[in-house]
Amino acid sequence: MNPWLGKFVIGGVGSAVLGASLLGVSASTAFAAITSGAPATSTAAGAKHDPSDKRLIAAAVLAAEATALDMKPEDLRTALKSGKTVSDLASAKGMNKDQFADKLANTVKPALDKLVDAKKISQAQDDRVVARIRAGHIPFWNGRHHKKAAA
Repeated sequence: MNPWLGKFVIGGVGSAVLGASLLGVSASTAFAAITSGAPATSTAAGAKHDPSDKRLIAAAVLAAEATALDMKPEDLRTALKSGKTVSDLASAKGMNKDQFADKLANTVKPALDKLVDAKKISQAQDDRVVARIRAGHIPFWNGRHHKKAAA
């Protein structure tokens, strides 16, 4: 191998590892990704995930809310668009917020576990969603919220 080519490759790997380290990816992960050809991923606590994981979680939660209300997801979407709230729908089924939160958490957990098994979301994301629901943070409980238009 040409000595200049070797220095160029080693320098490029070093630069990539340094750059990845500055972006929050551990050097060993970056180096392993560079040498294996696999994409580098970060396992750091503050790591950002692909935006599609939030959409997957939102879809799972909406489907679980519909199931907890004995509705189809499309019917729940229609009800929310027409101005109804999950609170209204749950009270019509005889559930208060705590009862609904418990039912929702138990309903969404298996769906989130499947996403974890498929490596679409992390176990930490799964745990965080269920914990927030159990703490009373129920999506659409007070209806849909629209951003106000800029004046």
